[in-house]
Parts: sequence; C-alpha cells; structure tokens
Amino acid sequence: MSEGLQRRRGVKSSNDSSEALDVNNKENNRVAFDPQDLSSNSREVQSPMLTLMEEVLLIGLKDREGYLSFWNDNISYALRGLILLELAFRGKIQMVNDPARRRFELPDRLIEVVDGSLTGEMLLDEALKLMKSDPTNSSVLNWIDLLSGETWNLMKINYQLKQVRERLAKGLVDKGVLRTERKNFFLFDMATHPISDPQAKRQVVKRMLNMLTNRNYIIENDPKYFAKECGYQHLRSVALVCGCYAGNVLENVVFDLNYEQRDRAFNRADELLSQYSDYPFENKKIP
Repeated sequence: MSEGLQRRRGVKSSNDSSEALDVNNKENNRVAFDPQDLSSNSREVQSPMLTLMEEVLLIGLKDREGYLSFWNDNISYALRGLILLELAFRGKIQMVNDPARRRFELPDRLIEVVDGSLTGEMLLDEALKLMKSDPTNSSVLNWIDLLSGETWNLMKINYQLKQVRERLAKGLVDKGVLRTERKNFFLFDMATHPISDPQAKRQVVKRMLNMLTNRNYIIENDPKYFAKECGYQHLRSVALVCGCYAGNVLENVVFDLNYEQRDRAFNRADELLSQYSDYPFENKKIP
C-alpha cells in the first residue's frame, strides 16, 4: 500500500508540475504581444518647447517692431481655441463619450477634464483650473466664448482669460525667444517684444511652408524647439496652420512666395480645414 500511495503521490506531483509548466508557457508565449506596450503606457508624451498659442503669436508679431497688427481682431478668439487644443494634445481634456451627442457638430460636443495636474504653462494651468472647477461640462464653443469673455452669464464672467497676448509674449521672453522694449507711440508708451532668437520663428515658418507647399509632408525636427520625442507632430502642424489661418496671420508665412505659390498655399490651408474639421478624419475632394 505504501508503494501504491507513493506511486499515486508521484503521479500527482508530475501532473502538478506539467500544469505549472503549461501555465508558464502560456504566460511566456503571448499572442500578438508587443514588448513596447508596457513601456509606452508608462512613458509620457513629450510636448514641444513652444505651445501652439506661442507659435501663432510668434508668426503674427513683426520681427523688429515686436507687436501685432492693430487691425487684427481674429487672433484673440483663435488663441482661446488653441488653448483647448493644447490641453487636448497634453492629455488634460477630452470630449465626453456620450453616444447621444454624436449627432452634434464638433463645436457642440461637451468637454471634460481627465487629468487636472498642472502643465507648467501659466495660461494652460489657469484654463485647466477653470474647467476643473466648473460643475457642468460645457461644449467646445461655449468654452471658447467663456475664455474670451463673450457670455451673458454673469455667474461665469470671471472665466475670461485677460491679457492673453501680453502674457504669451512674456512667456516667450522667459524662454529666450523675445525681448522686451518700450516704444513711444505719440501719446503713450507701450511695451513691445521684438525677436531675440530668430531660429525659433524660422523653424515654425519652415514647418508650415513644408505642409502648405508640399503634398508629401515630411517633418523636419529641431532638437531645441520641436524634437523627435514630441507627440502628435502631424496633428500639431495641422493645428498650427489652421490656427494661423483663423488668426489671420497666415499671410506672414507665405509673404515671400510668388502669387501662384501663395494661392496654392491658401488652397492647401482650406483643404486642411475641411479634412480635419470633422471626426473621424477623412479625405475629402475639394471642388
């Protein structure tokens, strides 16, 4: 009996070892397993040195004078929309996943905060705090209106972001791209911000011209301002072109092109606006 019991124990132990071996094999031999999955989950997407708002402001500024055109009324509204885009690229906000609102246009979709941690950018953090403290999820268009001060709701009039252009310029001064000077305009003195580092604006203009004049767009990275590790590089470039178009400063980018090239560049900007104004993105035939 002892031998039988020993044999039965031996059989049981062998079965246990084979089952454990099968489990180990199943764990080690995963189907369609990408070893970069784990590292990509823990790796944060890096952001470029300049935000979208700063790049659009840099395009609109006159290099030597250091101020925007006094007749440009569109750039303030465009900068508020770029704040939302920058927060989305950094993974701070997203559209509410509500099937009932999928029939609405993108400007009417609701926004929610998914990551309330600070970004280190003053305007982005201020807008993020406002969105995080708001009890209701407002739409994209409503948030642009609120941040611009275009609202009749007296309870949310304090949501307006004030002196956005001046604060962006001061941020570029801190980053070494601009410098501060004071100029006299007959009746008053005004702080201006001429270009201090031409390489920053040159890199932004070159990236935009590559997208507007070439059908096969190849991103040329800059180790300081637009490194290879930056996330959403193509979408950021598209948002930059659309932001300059909406802010009425795209003319400054295509100024040195001839008439035909300039016309094609504006047509290309219209195509990008049409292709990326709906989600999911689709190629559309432009008449």
